[in-house]
Amino acid sequence: MLCAVAVGAVVFGFSRLIGSEYYFFAGYVVLQYIVLATAWNILGGYTGYVNFGSAAFFAIGAYSSVALHKFQPAKWAPSVHGFEISLGFLDPLFPLPIPVLIVVGGVISGVVGLGMGYLTLRLRGAFFAIATLALAVVVQTLVTNWDYVGGSRGAYILRPASAPLVGSYIEYLFLIMLMLAVMAVATARAIEVSRLGYGFATIRDDELAAEASGVPTLRLKLIATTLSGAFMGMAGAPLPYYVTYLDPASGFSLAYAVNSIAMPLVGGTTTWIGPVVGAILLGTIQQVATVTISSAVNLLLVGLILIAFVIIAPNGLVGLVQEFQRAAAPSRVDARSVGLIMVAIYAFLVGLIGIVLCVPFISAGVHPATTIGLSVLVLSVLYAAASYGLLKLQPWGLWLAVGVFAVSIPAAAMQMMDGTWQITATVALAVSAIALLYLLGTNVRLLYQRKRM
Repeated sequence: MLCAVAVGAVVFGFSRLIGSEYYFFAGYVVLQYIVLATAWNILGGYTGYVNFGSAAFFAIGAYSSVALHKFQPAKWAPSVHGFEISLGFLDPLFPLPIPVLIVVGGVISGVVGLGMGYLTLRLRGAFFAIATLALAVVVQTLVTNWDYVGGSRGAYILRPASAPLVGSYIEYLFLIMLMLAVMAVATARAIEVSRLGYGFATIRDDELAAEASGVPTLRLKLIATTLSGAFMGMAGAPLPYYVTYLDPASGFSLAYAVNSIAMPLVGGTTTWIGPVVGAILLGTIQQVATVTISSAVNLLLVGLILIAFVIIAPNGLVGLVQEFQRAAAPSRVDARSVGLIMVAIYAFLVGLIGIVLCVPFISAGVHPATTIGLSVLVLSVLYAAASYGLLKLQPWGLWLAVGVFAVSIPAAAMQMMDGTWQITATVALAVSAIALLYLLGTNVRLLYQRKRM
């Protein structure tokens, strides 16, 4: 919670200083992905049931807000035993405030999650995943043919010109999503250390053994689907006020389904911090790519990074660090070694982003950045190999890491002389020099000698 408050204060201060609301727009998206990734992880990570229907729950929350925004009580007069009941006295309450819409969206999505779980949780593995994907298709078809919420042509939502407390409505939405992200992460952390979390873990590890031990697996899975669906719906409820125009293509966007799965996998699915790390990492990279290249490459970036992490760190960043801690020092954690592996991962991601940034220049023809981009790509592959070797503490891992960091020094110098990517080159040069000094130190060599012994 303190970290969330600090992040919010930094974004507010920086955005007010430069006089731009872009950082509120970008921050809202990253926080939205934190909620989505955390919600998916409750079912997919803690319980082990992969859900491909994230976009459906997200869109249910969004379209529930559209329906309530367009609802006018005075024009709706139900008839009871021949007498019409006027609901005009409710007009002052509409349109409902965002916090109420979030609660309503969460309740509706939670009920849908409960119903989906009751019908599909007797399925396992790929069959359950296909059933959740079918749910997304069914819900999208229903929304597309529902004229009240705009149908296939979409619906426009005019957000208020000002908001309570902060004035700007974008800043208000940012604060709302920040509080929602804190609530989702706090819930996930509370689940992880509770009896409920231990029950989820037994289902993930061996469901048949859990049932034989008396664990109420169906009840626990229903709780997981309800909580997961509720938080996804709550994340989607403010969306119409953020985009001001919502249609089925954007509400059921593939990006929500892919990111909600990729972010926990990149960060780590067995702990509450994993989805947060993955969402911040991938969400920030996508926002940078949207500004520098195009939003069309976002899913390409997610796919490349996901493939890289499946190869290098199948248990995510958190699992990577935990495995390295166990392998490096069973009785005492070597914090500097853990830091080194994180530096290798950082360098790999920098190289991956660098080659993607060079794609427009490569497609346009020969450009000085092409050589640099290709060299960064090669270095990124070597960084990945070095990090994997260092993680497993293979005898060749130390010297491969030394070689990679040594090669990166002239590459960074070449970037600086070429006049491109000055900041990146400076950071790479400094990181490489510090890493080399540490790798050639006595502590790391003794670490490898202990491993070989």
